Amino acid sequence: MIILGLGTPGTNVAQVFSKYPQYTTYSIDTHKSADITIKQRNSHEEYDKHFPSLKRKLNFADEEVCIVVCGVSQISGGVLRLLEQIKNNRLTVLYIQPDLTLASEVQKKQERVVRNVLQEYARSGLLERIYLVDNVLLERGIGDVPIRGYYNILNQAIVNTLHMVNVFMNSAPVIGNFIEPASVSRIATLGILDVDEEKEKWFYSLTRPRDVVYYYGIGDEDLKQDGSLFRKITDYVKAQVADDVNISYGVFETSYDQKYCYCIKYSSMVQSFIELLDDQDIG
Repeated sequence: MIILGLGTPGTNVAQVFSKYPQYTTYSIDTHKSADITIKQRNSHEEYDKHFPSLKRKLNFADEEVCIVVCGVSQISGGVLRLLEQIKNNRLTVLYIQPDLTLASEVQKKQERVVRNVLQEYARSGLLERIYLVDNVLLERGIGDVPIRGYYNILNQAIVNTLHMVNVFMNSAPVIGNFIEPASVSRIATLGILDVDEEKEKWFYSLTRPRDVVYYYGIGDEDLKQDGSLFRKITDYVKAQVADDVNISYGVFETSYDQKYCYCIKYSSMVQSFIELLDDQDIG
């Protein structure tokens, strides 16, 4: 898979992906240390109008490509131009939503525009999928995070989770009942389930999910010796069944002693629609 980091937050995440041999990474930014340096612009709109052609440097086709971007960055104004230039590939977006509490009104507006437009691209099929990550929820899930290395810790959690999901998606489970998500369910988020405490920690508050998938990673010894584990897993998965939501799971053998579970939640609804509905005074 090819990872394209657009802007500083995106390039920082892409750099973490580079520790795995399965990924080829490119950073696209305005500073000279980026793999691909572009001219700095003064506004979100200017990046959209004047985003350069990168077709010679991104000369690939029919590849799995994931663009990592944060909508608060002004350079995110060029993300649609970038997608257009690499449209002959299977495209995914990893969207990072920062803490918007202290963002300016301009930043909040441009972030909302980028996030919503990219979700519409996913719904229309121009993207295979968009993964939404809210740094506020991610931090709460991790727990106390020190100031030094703060964003690196968050980025490591995002990358490690998505990487393991990718590995499991391309592996055969020991046992499971995978249900293919609906073709329109292209808006997704990631999560972690504590297998022992049975507590889920999601990276984004995804509203009205249609599909939830659990990927259990279990060591060989537990697969052989723990006679209650299968019942515990299936009991938990069955307890998550709800109206209009497909629940499925897979159990995969790992080389680790610790049991862990990564999960994905899928929705067909652009999340801002709920925000708009909540803002309406309908008497």
